[in-house]
Amino acid sequence: MKKSRILSIFLAVMMLSSVLATAASAASTTIKIKTQPIKLTFDGQALKLPDGQYSFIYEGRTYVPIRYISYALQKSVNWDGAKASVSEPTEKELAVLKKQLQTAAAGSQKPQVSVEISIQPIKASLVFDGKAAALPAGQSIFGYKGSIYVPIRFLSESVGTQIGYDPVTKMVNGESAAYRAEQGGVVVLPGTGGGTGNTGGTGGAVKQTYEQITANAEAKLAALKASCQATLMDIGLQYLAASAADQPKIKEKGLQEVNNCSAKFEVIMSETSTSLTTNGYKTDIIAEYRAAFNAELEAGRAIAESL
Repeated sequence: MKKSRILSIFLAVMMLSSVLATAASAASTTIKIKTQPIKLTFDGQALKLPDGQYSFIYEGRTYVPIRYISYALQKSVNWDGAKASVSEPTEKELAVLKKQLQTAAAGSQKPQVSVEISIQPIKASLVFDGKAAALPAGQSIFGYKGSIYVPIRFLSESVGTQIGYDPVTKMVNGESAAYRAEQGGVVVLPGTGGGTGNTGGTGGAVKQTYEQITANAEAKLAALKASCQATLMDIGLQYLAASAADQPKIKEKGLQEVNNCSAKFEVIMSETSTSLTTNGYKTDIIAEYRAAFNAELEAGRAIAESL
């Protein structure tokens, strides 16, 4: 077998392992994962997870306890063991949610450290204001000690909250439509790569065209693809040259790089979604970008299945 073929298979298997981790975990009872302390800010308010609840990154997505984050989203959450329903709260529920949010914001607990926990995949449905919403491919619902964990971006954007995530500082920022309106309608989230720029001395924001926004996104995606492919190719060469004893560590390095690439993809999607929304355009193109991204992973699946 030629070296190029070996590298292609190696890289495809790494990507396939990352994408199908959720499906593989369904065959096991638990998944051991290390939590990652994440800074949470919603509508300008810094929040702290209570003791016994955590945030973690799995397959490039940030997971948080759904009921806790409902405080920040100001939504009512009901869980019956098979379905999580997220809806607008009654006046009484809203008062309780605001009180809980104040408690979360004023929490005095020490910063959480990274610990290993065992999460369990859960077969459940998510319903937003009476409408069922399916998680995108590669995302799951997990349970840990009675708490339900879901991808924070999917949850927040499903109820109209914009999310920005900075993978370097591990900071998640969320802003509701009401908060953005209070701030003048255009708010650049930390972690979304926005900037004010110079507008010729007027101080006002210059509206970008739809074509400019999507062209910028596609240029970033092309650069990300080239960067990830180059890095994975280098790791593949290291794998082929390594001893059998060292190969598992190098493969783990490759899987981590796949996760890093997924996280960077999400940052680009967040930047693009924010730019489209703040300039008054539809965000349908985001689904097309995701479909293309998943198609790349499916190509890896096809190679692996042909072995």
